[in-house]
Amino acid sequence: MPVRSAGPTSPQRASTLIELLVALPLAVLVAAAAAMLLVRVARSARAQSAILATTRELRHVRAVLGADLAALDGRDLRTVADTMLEFRGLQGVLHVCDTPDPRTVIAAVPSASSDLWVAALREGDPARLWRRGRAVTDPPTPVATTLSGAPAPLSGGACGVADLLPARRWRLTLRDSVAPIAIGAPLSVHRDVRYRHYRSAGRWWLGRQTRDGAVWEGIQPVAGPLHSPIAGGLRLEVHDGLGGVLGINATTPDSVRAGAAIIVARVRAARRAIEGGATTDSGVVTVPLRAASFRSYR
Repeated sequence: MPVRSAGPTSPQRASTLIELLVALPLAVLVAAAAAMLLVRVARSARAQSAILATTRELRHVRAVLGADLAALDGRDLRTVADTMLEFRGLQGVLHVCDTPDPRTVIAAVPSASSDLWVAALREGDPARLWRRGRAVTDPPTPVATTLSGAPAPLSGGACGVADLLPARRWRLTLRDSVAPIAIGAPLSVHRDVRYRHYRSAGRWWLGRQTRDGAVWEGIQPVAGPLHSPIAGGLRLEVHDGLGGVLGINATTPDSVRAGAAIIVARVRAARRAIEGGATTDSGVVTVPLRAASFRSYR
């Protein structure tokens, strides 16, 4: 039986080849569009992540500065410059239970508060307490001294004040003789603290330092990276009750320091360049200062 030969090209094969030639460019266009969409989504995600990161940094600055500065009296301020703030920070407040001798104080923290911070106190930390008046009607007077050693924990017991049931009492040794100490009065312990705008690894940061005696300890980063000082990465101001800006340094009289009402910190954090250049997030931290008096602790 004779075999018929096929034509030069099958119509079905020809149509399939044409469809393939048309589909390939369309597939490339679709893939390119999808890739561009993914790139845009990734850039948007990075931008949102950068915004959230700098927002967290600025919130952290507000929380840290607020916790450190809100309890200060204006007289606690030592130096305030555009990029540095030095002050005597409050570590905590104890209540005087007893005074075995003019250089020894038995004190306790109110039962509602933790006393873990007391164990971290050390020799050289400044302390403030109250000296009893000569007469019963005389008001107590504040006295400044320093600790001559680390506090020693004592067994629990009542502190002689009806509303205090402390879990533990502490023995504190003072460098100076203070007599007669007012029983039941507060004893506050402080430590010199410094916030600085500093440079590390080519970037600018906000850092915190504490002083151990005459030596400043290593600086710990608080927030960053920030803009440089020229670009206003950090700007600190102290305002009085009328809104005027005060200049605070080592020679500023206490009468001026006492007039300090608030500390204003302006922080500028730089985000990474995304589609057209770097972006800046700015934050303003306003911390009202409050003076501490004998009556405020009772």
